[in-house]
Order: sequence, then C-alpha cells, then structure tokens
Amino acid sequence: MPISHSLALLILASTILIMPVQGAVGKPLKCDAVMAYAGKPSVAVSIANPPVADQTPSSINAERQSKLTSAFSDMMTKSKAASMTVGLADADGPIWSGTDGLTGSEKLHYWASVGKSYTAVVIMQLIENNQLSLDDHLSKWVKGVPNGDLITIRMLLNHTSGLYSTNEDQVATRNGTKSLNLKENIKVLRKHGALFCPGQYWRYSNTGYFFLGLIAEKIYAQPLSQIIQAQIFDKIGLQNSRALSTIDDVSKIATPHPSDDQTSDMRSPGAAGPIAATSDDMIAFWRALLAGQLVRPATRDEMFAKLYPMFDDGMFYGLGVMAVRLPQSDGQLKTWVGHAGGMPGIRAFVMIDPMDHDYAAVALTGEGPANAVAYQMLRTWQETAVP
Repeated sequence: MPISHSLALLILASTILIMPVQGAVGKPLKCDAVMAYAGKPSVAVSIANPPVADQTPSSINAERQSKLTSAFSDMMTKSKAASMTVGLADADGPIWSGTDGLTGSEKLHYWASVGKSYTAVVIMQLIENNQLSLDDHLSKWVKGVPNGDLITIRMLLNHTSGLYSTNEDQVATRNGTKSLNLKENIKVLRKHGALFCPGQYWRYSNTGYFFLGLIAEKIYAQPLSQIIQAQIFDKIGLQNSRALSTIDDVSKIATPHPSDDQTSDMRSPGAAGPIAATSDDMIAFWRALLAGQLVRPATRDEMFAKLYPMFDDGMFYGLGVMAVRLPQSDGQLKTWVGHAGGMPGIRAFVMIDPMDHDYAAVALTGEGPANAVAYQMLRTWQETAVP
C-alpha cells in the first residue's frame, strides 16, 4: 500500500523520534515484587514469512534508478544532511542504495539505537540455545543492581524494568560522551532509584541494554563486538558492518554534525547502539532477521508478540524491535516495523512493511528527519516498481 503524499510531507516537517536524554528522575524505590503492567494496552504485530526467492536474476532498470537517484538528491537537500545513506529493497532481489557526503576515509554511517536490534538478536540466539531464559533474573548474571532480583531478561529487552537510563545523568556521562563501566552504572542507578517497579510501566532505558551486552559477554567470554561479528555479520555474510567497542577507531564512520555545541561519541552507547554499517548491510540484516535466518521464525515472532506504547502515540516497543502505526491515504492505519535511533548530530530510521516486505533504511549526519526521508524514499520505491 503506497504511502500517502500528505503524510510524507507532514512527517518531513516534523522531527524524528530521538531517544530521550533528559527526563524526570525517579525517587529511590526498592520493590518487593514484580508489578502488573498498568500502562496503556500493548499490541502484537504479525510478520509474514517472506516469499520464496525468485531465482531469476533481476536488476533495477535505468528509469527506476534515475527516479530513485533524483529522489535521494532531493531528500539530501531538504534534510540538510551533511552526509546520508539510504537503502531500499523488497523481500528478495537487488538492494538499491545511495550515499553522499562522506569525506576522507569515511565509509560507514552510525545507526545509534537501531543497533539495539542486533544486541537483542544475540540474546534471543542464546535463549534458543538454552543458555539463557527470558525469565532469568538480572541478579543471576549481574550482582548489585537495584531490583535485580525482580528484573528479568524480557524486561531489559522491552524496557519495562524500571531502570533509570544512566546516559541521562549528564554529570556521570559528561554530556553523553563517556561510557560508564559496571560499577559506575550501578552507582548512578542507586543515586536515582527505580522509576517504577519492574513490569509496572514502560520507559526507555539504555542501561537495560548495557546489562544485556554484559550478560552476552559473560556467556560467550568474548567482547560483544566479537560476538556480533560471529553470530550476525559472519553468519549472513555482511562485509560492511562494524560492532563498536569503547576503544575503537571511528575515523571510517561519518562524523556527527550537531546543530549546536553538543558533542557525541558513537562508542559510548555500547550494547545500546553498537552498529556502524552501510545501508545495504542494514537492509541485509533486517531481511535475514525477518526471514528467520538469524533466529527461528517462532523466536522472531516472539520479538513482535507484545509491544508496549512508547512516548509518542502510535509507536510501540517489543523485544529489541519497534512498530509504528500511521494513517494511509485511505485513512486506514498501517503498521510498520523496524527501529529508530539518534544522538546529537546523527539520525537513523529503519522501516519495513511486515506483510509485503518492503524495506527502507536511512542514516544521516546532521539534525534532519531520517524518518521522513525513509517514508519519501520508500514511497518512490513503491511507485517505480515494475508491475
């Protein structure tokens, strides 16, 4: 179903979802038990198995190439991005990509919180292998975390743990450029207290993903960057993707371009956003995830089976994945899946039709709306498809 022109223009004028870096600090809270969820109703999203791949070689014809290139150039101008990469694809066949604005040795873009989906895949693989359970308590793997005897792996994945997101403490993180170690994270958590008892509400927490990364490292006895390389990149043949560690050289990744005096360190989010990649590789990752090549289809379905309302109407969060419901030209709501991300000077957005398997992945440097770029480019992709 094509995206409405009016919707695309409306979104272009809006700002992209940015995971909050400021928020109300919770009062110190020690909980005696898991609480029943008391927020707005959750939703489920069904993922259709992709069609059997057409073995007939295919390519993007010259006319479609021209229209996509023209649309990309238009979005580059309207978004005022310093650099941008866009990937578009169907369930199979060729991936179209466009990239502009990279300088010097830069080859990749940083995808910020979109990388949470990679961390979630690693965790779900461990669950499939019976090395971990969604019902395991955090205290089984990490000691000293407030309410860790109540918080489960599932709650860390879907942000219902009640954990304060320690990146919001500007003193501790030095304006978001410092990575906190385990001891420092626990200190900040104790300072701020829980935001609510585990399970009671939904609130985004990068710290939950810090602990997920730490658990994976304990099980594999390897750094998360090596785990993602082996369990995702090597498994599906990604050649232009990197999982960042806190000490990596980032000279080959597009430099953030904040609109003010803020600064960004792409290494600081760790497991909450570890991925730098081309848009081609980003599309390939999501294709593989939805096709059941990284986790079994039943596991993939569980990631989308219960999604909690986020801070914006029509946005929902599951086990490391997001969904957004938007009105189409006929007034009907349509659901897209993927993930969004951002930090000062960087925006990223992945959107996928879970039934028809149209894909769009956008990352840019600057403050432009990556979501609007994704919608417009996917609209062009759909309109130029050969019947």
